[in-house]
Amino acid sequence: MKKTILVLLGLSLLLAVAAGLFWFRPIAESHPALLRADLPRLIPLREFYANSDARWRHRLSPDGRKLAWLEAKWLRPALWVKPLDGEDTDIFHTADRVRWYRWSSDSRYLLYLADRDGWENDVLVSIDTAAPDSKPRTYDFGKNVRTFLQHVPRDAGSDVIIGHNARDRSRFDLYRLDLRSGETDPLELSLDEGTFWSFDRDGDIFARKRVLRGSDWVQQIRDGDGWRDLLHGGMEDAFHFIGGPDDASTALAISNLGRDTTALVQVDLATGRQTEISARDDVDFGRVVLHPEDNRPLMALHSPGYQERVFFDDSMREYLDGLTLPENAALHIQSYARDFSKILVSIEEAEAGFHTKLIDTHDGTVRSLSQPPIARFREHLSTVEPVFIPATDGLTLPAFLSRPKGISGPGPMVMLIHGGPVARSTWGYQDLRSWLNNRGYAVLDVNYRGSDGYGRAFRQAAIREVSRKMHQDIVDARQWAVDRDIADPDRIAVVGGSFGGLKVLTALTQSPDLFAAGVDINGLSDLTTMLKEVPVYWRGWPNWYRKYIGDPDDPAELEDIRQRSPLTHVGKLSSPLLIVQGSNDARVVRDQADRFVDALKKHGKSFQLEIIDGAGHNIGNWSWQQRILLMRQIERFLATHLGGRADGFDYAVLGAYIIRR
Repeated sequence: MKKTILVLLGLSLLLAVAAGLFWFRPIAESHPALLRADLPRLIPLREFYANSDARWRHRLSPDGRKLAWLEAKWLRPALWVKPLDGEDTDIFHTADRVRWYRWSSDSRYLLYLADRDGWENDVLVSIDTAAPDSKPRTYDFGKNVRTFLQHVPRDAGSDVIIGHNARDRSRFDLYRLDLRSGETDPLELSLDEGTFWSFDRDGDIFARKRVLRGSDWVQQIRDGDGWRDLLHGGMEDAFHFIGGPDDASTALAISNLGRDTTALVQVDLATGRQTEISARDDVDFGRVVLHPEDNRPLMALHSPGYQERVFFDDSMREYLDGLTLPENAALHIQSYARDFSKILVSIEEAEAGFHTKLIDTHDGTVRSLSQPPIARFREHLSTVEPVFIPATDGLTLPAFLSRPKGISGPGPMVMLIHGGPVARSTWGYQDLRSWLNNRGYAVLDVNYRGSDGYGRAFRQAAIREVSRKMHQDIVDARQWAVDRDIADPDRIAVVGGSFGGLKVLTALTQSPDLFAAGVDINGLSDLTTMLKEVPVYWRGWPNWYRKYIGDPDDPAELEDIRQRSPLTHVGKLSSPLLIVQGSNDARVVRDQADRFVDALKKHGKSFQLEIIDGAGHNIGNWSWQQRILLMRQIERFLATHLGGRADGFDYAVLGAYIIRR
């Protein structure tokens, strides 16, 4: 009997494998440019989206004694912790896909935010690294409450500053939380329209930025028991402190007051006078590295195309001299010890991912901690080149181009359209870009007008131009690639999520003859209903919407908004479309996809629809199963309509089908 059961199990396994090989057949390239190309090796999908060997987000504890990182264990998310001077490693499994985390100031707790239902009701979770057998602890402040980690004071031990909207869902209050007891003490109850706080080294509030009626704001400084006005601004004016006051009663801030791009400035807290420390005229200020003991700036990192590094301190330059940086590589300071005795850095290469290293500033030694698994496919991955594309009206559009190795002449191309729109694409390694290149597609990642990071004029060029000049930017970028024999004009797809999804649908309905296919992920289809659908705590959204898109309370403007919505022009769509929608999306609600699908059916249009059950807006929060299954579907969709190639049997994909979230 036992032998019979084993035989039956073996036969079932063979049948499952045979079925898998049949259903997971590869798709060979069919586009002429790819048929005559010397294409690189086809890298399995799992290497990009379900690599069990990957380690990422290394972080030093503030005392410099421990190292933490993220790595899967038995296909489950886990945080790993080990002493720098020892071999034993503690593994803390979580039920959550951790996007980021940080240490408490006493180097005991790891803290992260978890979105467990997709509705963005984040909860704060801690892991006690001093108790290896402990489970993650959730600090729950009520149903449908969103929590955020506001500040981790340098010398606060196990105390942190958090915010949540338990008292009023439309606004957030500030509390000091004891991670050990879970008890909270209120610090500030936000009774006005919106407040942003700044803290000194002890965790006390020294400044606040209050949003007034409309989009105006006032930056105030604590003055005894009250507040003193320091600076004023409006919607397009950016200002925020990045550190507490120093002994000279000044503080560092990022500001664009009186200029186009943001700059690193030193602010006199008595007069508000700003002294520029570092800035560029073509891009906003990037990131500054501050010394943990005295808060002085050590270096700045700008991203005009390739990364630019500016040093303010010779010792910082000397610390980094021991690194071997490949040409065009980007350097990222991940964390450092409180006494700056150790610095954790990652070196980013577009064709090799992130290599993590540890610098000992006392003896100058450099230790390699983690090599990205994707780096072993370096010879099969593509470089990324910054390019600058002229728009029809003379505006310059920063973009990033990558092409498959071994190809010459015009071939299939995917245009990536970022969300936001107040966001930006940057140079570097991205799974999506590298994976598409490997499948045979050139990738053009465009920063259209309204994108963040290129100054206020570039952003304001998008006012009332959503689905107008914003769309023309995508058309202009497409034509630029065609004119340079990069893209076959008949085999160009658009792929984007959120606001990028809106632009995908706009491209396919406004310019149906220019794009061969589109993939819309959690995209907007109807601009007229957006104000009613976003979370109630999105403070600045209504004012931004009315300025950049229009006022829906004005009948004439409402009709104009309707005419710029893809839903209104469904009948013009003629290209294949894949629609992906998270069922629990809180930002672009499912009704946006449902109504667009109903309209497609009414007009007899063909399309593919994929509803991701339990998923929210951010793909980064989805399970590995949800992500790899989606990418497989996109891969085969693009191969069918652009002539690229798709992977065949992949045991990770089969596992994702079997072990559904």
